[in-house]
Amino acid sequence: EMKIRELIMSKYATHGILGEEYDNINSNAEFVWVIDPIDGTRSFIAGHKDYGTLISLLHNEKPILGIINCPAHEERWLGVKDRKTTLNNKEISTSSINKVEDSYLFTSGIYFDEPILRNGFEKIKNKSRYYRLGGDCYMYGMLASGLIDVVIEDTLKPHDYMALINVIEGAGGKVSDKFGNDININSDGSLVASCNKSIHKDLISIINS
Repeated sequence: EMKIRELIMSKYATHGILGEEYDNINSNAEFVWVIDPIDGTRSFIAGHKDYGTLISLLHNEKPILGIINCPAHEERWLGVKDRKTTLNNKEISTSSINKVEDSYLFTSGIYFDEPILRNGFEKIKNKSRYYRLGGDCYMYGMLASGLIDVVIEDTLKPHDYMALINVIEGAGGKVSDKFGNDININSDGSLVASCNKSIHKDLISIINS
């Protein structure tokens, strides 16, 4: 994170920085970078390959750029607002499934302390075709690439989720909190990511029914 901060400040001295490991800098600036130097720290320590670095850029608190970089897989997803997401410089798209019953569901673990999302996840898990625990930031790259269809998490911080938004939505997917609201730096930590707006609507309905 310190190296990333040094690179940012050397070129964009007026920009703000919000990182996981150090104090925020100029967080009310027009442009703010959000950094997670190692997403999936436990995976990294254990030798699993699904860890990565997350970097996003906000303009007036709205995400305009997101990077998911997974060095052990040699894969980097780049999402830019109003542009097509790329994986290693090649354009990608989310899957075209539109039924929860056909979906592949991932989550990094059972961290659903809040009852609405916990109960909603159980309903979706039971309806889905397949589900798996674990994956860290790599599972969001898989979603953007069309390999899986739904990711649901909770208790996230801004550095955990801001980089994901442009990557997923630029590939055709949708990201929101558990109520269907757009994600921002003040969101409640819940996150529902899916391959398209149609299935996303059904997911939010199931969670809140």
